[in-house]
Amino acid sequence: MKKEIIIGICFCMAGILCAAFFGYEYFTTYGFLNEYHMKSFAGTEWDSSSLLANILWERGKFFSLVWILSYTPVKKILPLILRCGLFFTMGVFLAACVLNMGPAGFVFFFASWIPQGFLYLAALLLLLHMEPGHFYHQKNVKLKKAAYVSAVLVLILFGCVLEAVIGTKLLGFVIGRIYG
Repeated sequence: MKKEIIIGICFCMAGILCAAFFGYEYFTTYGFLNEYHMKSFAGTEWDSSSLLANILWERGKFFSLVWILSYTPVKKILPLILRCGLFFTMGVFLAACVLNMGPAGFVFFFASWIPQGFLYLAALLLLLHMEPGHFYHQKNVKLKKAAYVSAVLVLILFGCVLEAVIGTKLLGFVIGRIYG
């Protein structure tokens, strides 16, 4: 467990360094977190149904790919690949937030994943750490498999709903406070 934490911290630091050294001008001038884009995001009134449909589509593609890969031999290294990729991406995003917003970037960073991030991580843990053949050596195989699939789907759907309903409003509020 300590080894995985150290690897995650290293990939997070690599993401921060990559953003700071190679993407400074992009993130501060042209990037998606510049003041113009942030103010337009905060000032936009979102249509909840189309936003939810877009979030379901985007998250559905990712979780479907993870689910498909969990039935292949790649499953053995998939948790490590995803963990490294997530930590690297979090490092890049954290550095971009801090480069553009200063210390308030930390607040924006945490507000961007607080409502739905825990549910998505729980769904990923269920997908990656449950063996596909685990249910076949027990009683009530169909019931347990249905409960497992239902739990993963409920976590993903509830995470998408939270992201569409609460996440965008929370980010709009945080952006309004930062850029006043």
